[in-house]
Amino acid sequence: MKVLISRKDLRDTTSGVPKMVLQKLQYFKQLGFDSYAIAETINEPMIEEFGGIPVKTFKWPFSGFFRRKFYNKQVERWVAKNKPELVLGHGDILHQDILYIHNCVHLAHELIEGKPLPQDHEVGQIHTSILTEGTYKILICNSQMMKNDLVKRFQLDANKAVVIYPEVNLAKFKVDDPTKVKKEWREKFGFSEDDFVIGLVTSGNFKKRNLGLLIEAFKEVSAVNPKIKLFIAGRNIDQKYRDQAPKTGVVFAPAIVDVKNYYYLLDLFILPAHIEEFGLSVLEAMFCNVPVITTKFVGASEIIQGKGREFIMQETNQKTLVEMILKLQDKKIAQEVSEINQKTSVTLNSDSQNDVFGEILKKFGINV
Repeated sequence: MKVLISRKDLRDTTSGVPKMVLQKLQYFKQLGFDSYAIAETINEPMIEEFGGIPVKTFKWPFSGFFRRKFYNKQVERWVAKNKPELVLGHGDILHQDILYIHNCVHLAHELIEGKPLPQDHEVGQIHTSILTEGTYKILICNSQMMKNDLVKRFQLDANKAVVIYPEVNLAKFKVDDPTKVKKEWREKFGFSEDDFVIGLVTSGNFKKRNLGLLIEAFKEVSAVNPKIKLFIAGRNIDQKYRDQAPKTGVVFAPAIVDVKNYYYLLDLFILPAHIEEFGLSVLEAMFCNVPVITTKFVGASEIIQGKGREFIMQETNQKTLVEMILKLQDKKIAQEVSEINQKTSVTLNSDSQNDVFGEILKKFGINV
């Protein structure tokens, strides 16, 4: 039996979606499927490492909506020729059995820009096409926030939309000696053992993740405590944020595949995003035993429990963020929050989430 997973870009795992694709390739491979991954940009050894069979499409040389239509047409041709029993799409193709949407681009634009998304927005166009003209048996959403928005905005059948939270790869993020890793990676970036390092680790899109607010909050708290340092990691960090940040006490670092090392050097992880449909970095930081501050517009906030919920910003502003940072300097509070978060994160592992996924497939009459 064949299963095909489509995701236009599978070059690496510095963002969350390719990680999900690899996890599902491994899942279906273990069930005895021939697991294919199709993309226009693909890391073939990476796919093969997880038991997948890579399929590379031609890549239209210019970006834009036509490039997405060109990609969709190639996937349709492969499906027609190879006839997989199951097709999973990640927001790039019109027709599939299982549809994953990872971005609420309309809601995000409204929250960040304060106005509706332009009709000619590339991702907005393809999402609208998929959800109004395309076909699927199940729509899997990363959070309840996402499900609520998509169902209401596109008048979808709520019974076909389900929430499955992304999982954390326990083996990838576990280390034998967290203290040693913390010391080693702090030394790499010039942090001392007694620095209180706050930070944001993400794939990119720092406007959406509200880096400007984090920098301003850092300026305020570092004036109170000079031992507070700021660590920012990700791709394509805009120069304006480097200019906004103080010249000392701030480190900008590139995205890396083995991202766990970044989490372990932190004392506090902060994602003050305007919106994040889930925010896998929150879950990963939780597993690495780092206390988290985030906002109610981050999907991962839905999984936070107990005292950790005190550090979900209901109003996203500098005053609230500064107060939370200063409060989590208290080692007792920070330890209590990190322990609760870590226990929660462990429940969202591959086995548990695969069980949820399998039960949903059965519910919709998809036998695997």
